[in-house]
Amino acid sequence: MRKQNSIIRILILVFAVLIALLVIGGGIYLFSASKQLKSIALQPEFPETSLEVGTQYAFTISTQPSKASIKKAKAVVDDPTCSFEINDDGQAILTTGMSEGTVTVYIECKDIKSQVLTFSIVDSVARAQAEAAAQAEEQKKAEEAAAAAAEAEAAAQAAKKYVKATGDDVNVRSTNSTDGDVLGKVKKGEMFEKVEDVDDWTHIKYKDQDGYIKSEFVTEISEEEFQEGPTAEEDKKEEKKEEEKKTDTQSEEDKKKAEEAKAAEEAAKAAADAAKAAEEAAAAQAALAAAAAAQSYELLGVQMNAQEYQYVLDKVKYATPNGTNEEARQYHLEHHKSADIMTLLIAGGYRNP
Repeated sequence: MRKQNSIIRILILVFAVLIALLVIGGGIYLFSASKQLKSIALQPEFPETSLEVGTQYAFTISTQPSKASIKKAKAVVDDPTCSFEINDDGQAILTTGMSEGTVTVYIECKDIKSQVLTFSIVDSVARAQAEAAAQAEEQKKAEEAAAAAAEAEAAAQAAKKYVKATGDDVNVRSTNSTDGDVLGKVKKGEMFEKVEDVDDWTHIKYKDQDGYIKSEFVTEISEEEFQEGPTAEEDKKEEKKEEEKKTDTQSEEDKKKAEEAKAAEEAAKAAADAAKAAEEAAAAQAALAAAAAAQSYELLGVQMNAQEYQYVLDKVKYATPNGTNEEARQYHLEHHKSADIMTLLIAGGYRNP
């Protein structure tokens, strides 16, 4: 019996130890599972998207769960001229190489990889120097072009030619054709800068624009002659022409003034005649009115002047068939008495009551 009890105690103890081992093993497993790495994230600690050559850049490494170990993590970079390492503070440090291009980095630990980040690498100092050199080259080219243009202008000035008109009132046209618009006319002796010969035309500078004149009406002159201007004889001719023109203009003005004075005199005379005629007409009209007023009319024994007589007749025209003066008079004779006539005259203000 005692032996049997001892076996039972041993079995119970064995089962207790097994249970304890299971509990301890499960706890260790759960603790290890809580720290098992699930994901890695790489966050740049700088705002730039283009990185400078030969410069260090730091990245923050974060894990899920946050306490997961990354001691065996590896920093990977695809450019052999760059270095990418994890320091003791848990940061990933990228050191760029000395050449421009692109670089790709990521973190890998136990087959778990972070997101892949790609950056461009630039050498801003070299680019600035190259840009400055290009600008200097462009400036040099612009200066050389300006110098060449100045030289060409000087050469053109030195090679300028001039012409003088040999005819009067010669047309200057917009093109080397008689169909071209006429820009103006030139007088004999006028001088111009010559541009070129075009067939039988001469291309000249005319009033700050291009003009064309028949070559038969111009002759080439020297720059000295052009600078001196027209000769004294030609000046005298021009002065004489201007004087004659001025005299003709004055004569025309005097003639015009004389004609205007004569027209004004005739108009004044006509106005006076018209006024006199109007005055005579008014006097005649007044005389007629006076004569008419002086005429005497009799109706049913009532004596009236022409105005009173007309008034009385007008008052009864509506009662007559045709409204004539004679029919109105007959109507009065047949239907009224002298008292009726007086009543009408009093009503019209022609007689006193």
